Amino acid sequence: MLKKIMLLLTAMIVLTFGITYAEEQSQNKIYNLSMEDAVEFGLKNNEAVKIAQFDIEKNQVISKKAVSLWSKAPENSMIETKLLSDGYYKRQTEMAVKLSRKSKELIEQKIGLGIKNSYYEISRSIKDIGVKEENVSRILEQQRIAESKLKIGTGIKQEVLTAQAAVEEAKLLLANAKDDLKYKEMEFNKLLGLPFDVIVNLTDDVISNISLQTPESIDLHVKVTEAQRNRIEVIQAQENMDVSKLYFDIVSSYSAVNTYDYREANYEKEKANNELNDTMQNVELSVNNAYLNMQKAARAVSVYEKNITSLEEAHRLSQLSYEAGVGIQMDVLNAQNMLYNAELSYVQSLHNYNLAKLKFEASYGIGY
Repeated sequence: MLKKIMLLLTAMIVLTFGITYAEEQSQNKIYNLSMEDAVEFGLKNNEAVKIAQFDIEKNQVISKKAVSLWSKAPENSMIETKLLSDGYYKRQTEMAVKLSRKSKELIEQKIGLGIKNSYYEISRSIKDIGVKEENVSRILEQQRIAESKLKIGTGIKQEVLTAQAAVEEAKLLLANAKDDLKYKEMEFNKLLGLPFDVIVNLTDDVISNISLQTPESIDLHVKVTEAQRNRIEVIQAQENMDVSKLYFDIVSSYSAVNTYDYREANYEKEKANNELNDTMQNVELSVNNAYLNMQKAARAVSVYEKNITSLEEAHRLSQLSYEAGVGIQMDVLNAQNMLYNAELSYVQSLHNYNLAKLKFEASYGIGY
């Protein structure tokens, strides 16, 4: 009887533990997200996108009201009624609807760029930690060699102490990098609308798996043309131009050339035309600047990649010389430090290229 009771109690404990564990697992949900998944997830949870949608709906209501007033406008020569009856105010509200839609697209793109940037930052930090871990391993090996040489009488205590100090400094840098990663993960969760303690695993290796775009693969003229068609500032300038021209056409239909109304309307039309031309030039400059920045970033990646190959060999040779007793410890430490800095610079250059490529792609999209 006692044995049965004990078995029953054990089963109840196991069952209770299982339920509690399952509840904890459901609360501590883990997300495995590609970069595109992260963008989609963030857009669904972002309040700015919802507010932008409200603006579209509000302007649509205003536009419908303008259409209703336009259809009921009486025919007379009064300027306000003329503007109303000839569709000027209707056209203004249509512009507001179009721009509010584009504004929502721009908000979504900016949010997406922010999420992608944060995704890149976390990926870079993970790579940085890997470099720093490798740095600790190399210096620990340096410490081992110094201790071995001291034990057999070919080294000195100072070399061991120097290596120990270098190890402690490398471990400090590694610990700081891990703390930096934790904070960046919290920032990323905030962008996605997730609690800070939720774990998000990045499934895309956006640092290692990149392909550098060569100048020959990009038709810059085509990209500029796309930008001048897609960028929100161009669309706004074009809309202002169209509305100003409509206003001039209406005013000029009943006003003489020498009247104030005609001259003011003509001035607004010419001003809008000049602003459109200026905006088109600024967009062309923006695309070219983003393209050149991407090419500069690509060149940096190539340089640091080559440097690492050379410095790895230099470090290997200096360590062999020191271990054989024909080199000095300082040469090894200097080679180690140069290799470490080159590796960090290489990771940073990959990150910089990713960001430059993002900005270039946005430059011929709706903007950024």
